Amino acid sequence: MTNSTSALKLLVFSLLCLFYGHSAAQDNKGWELKRQSDGLNVYVRDAANSDVKEIKIETTLDASLHAVVAVLKDVPVYEEWIYKCQEAYRLKPAEDKASLYYCRVDFPWPMSDRDFIAQSRLRQDPETRMVYIDVKGKPDQKEQTEDVVRIRNLDIHYELTPVSNSKTQMSYRLHSDPGGAIPTWLVNMVVDNGPVNTVKGMREMLKSEKYQNAKFAFLK
Repeated sequence: MTNSTSALKLLVFSLLCLFYGHSAAQDNKGWELKRQSDGLNVYVRDAANSDVKEIKIETTLDASLHAVVAVLKDVPVYEEWIYKCQEAYRLKPAEDKASLYYCRVDFPWPMSDRDFIAQSRLRQDPETRMVYIDVKGKPDQKEQTEDVVRIRNLDIHYELTPVSNSKTQMSYRLHSDPGGAIPTWLVNMVVDNGPVNTVKGMREMLKSEKYQNAKFAFLK
């Protein structure tokens, strides 16, 4: 390997460290602890370009990294654990590290139900084994029906850190605007309710032998 090649690789590595280090620092700014209960630390902060608060939940799950990823990849069973999820299915065949799916969320009468289309992408740090899953709203990937309100702004981020073969630390960030005529102050009042119940639902799903025994070749 020539000196110039080594220098170029070192420069690229340094720039990546600078970029991702700066991004991580930005991600950790402005969070306010809202509550601690049932092993969950729940935080909120102001979101950029939106009056709806962003939420973050941190917890340790009694499951392996592979088990947690297995639950998150199993779109057809989202109805069983994601809070108020009424219907969920893939819009494209499943891939190891990506998924495009549809989800309909039950809203109380007289409000209309909401739905969203999401694209998820998974990556893993080969050194730390940490898994990052980014979920972005893709509202125009499926025709909207008249009886629901399409959620157009959706941003979810998971950070999964393996603690042991049977424990995984999870950081779950969510920002979503339900749209429609719901006052922002009301949305912010209950902004953590759905995510908290979703994480509790995930805990229950992780008890299943189906997930406890999951193994993926693409994960270290």
